[in-house]
Amino acid sequence: MIIEAEHLKVEYGHSVVLSDINFYVNKGDYLNIIGPNGSGKTTLIKLLTNLQKPSQGKLNIAPVVFGYLPQHLSQSAQLPANVYEVLKFSNAKKPADEAIKKLLSDMGMLELMYHPMRKLSGGEQQRVYIIRALLSNPDVLILDEPTSALDPEFRKFFYAYIEKLNDNGMTIIHVTHDLSDGLRHGSRILELDQVVKFFGTFEQYQLLGHKKGGHHHHV
Repeated sequence: MIIEAEHLKVEYGHSVVLSDINFYVNKGDYLNIIGPNGSGKTTLIKLLTNLQKPSQGKLNIAPVVFGYLPQHLSQSAQLPANVYEVLKFSNAKKPADEAIKKLLSDMGMLELMYHPMRKLSGGEQQRVYIIRALLSNPDVLILDEPTSALDPEFRKFFYAYIEKLNDNGMTIIHVTHDLSDGLRHGSRILELDQVVKFFGTFEQYQLLGHKKGGHHHHV
């Protein structure tokens, strides 16, 4: 087990953001975290990435390497740095050029390697951040609504790519409010709305009458 949450609670002042949250993630799992805006998804990711401590409860996390793709692109998109510099130097390990080129090529970005970040479209910048998250060779990849800036065609490619990583043993934690995105059979679903509404397999979720992408629409 990579992650185990027991009775997690988070409160800010008097408002309870998450209450009595229990779930687990095994190595190789593909977990979709869903729920409406304000349901506590972002707070849960902060707990997982150690940016926040729970008010109550326990979160056990095995010593694994996390790759994290945040929802909002950081300010480095405004820096004068080019794509290569962002990938090479924003990583403590200074990844090898071969690894950088291979991922750029996988993502159809090789010819943009020396382009300034600020000249790229939102979707292209997003791809650079995806590559950056993968360059740390993570055991667990956390994707926080990763396709918000991507065009439909690249989205399809992106999810196929993520599934391949998952097939090769990478654990995926995918935060989304649109269930039609990136749902794979055999994946698990954690539905939040301050509390755990549902935790189980995608198939069980469908049996309960939740239609794929049915009631979670883009806001």
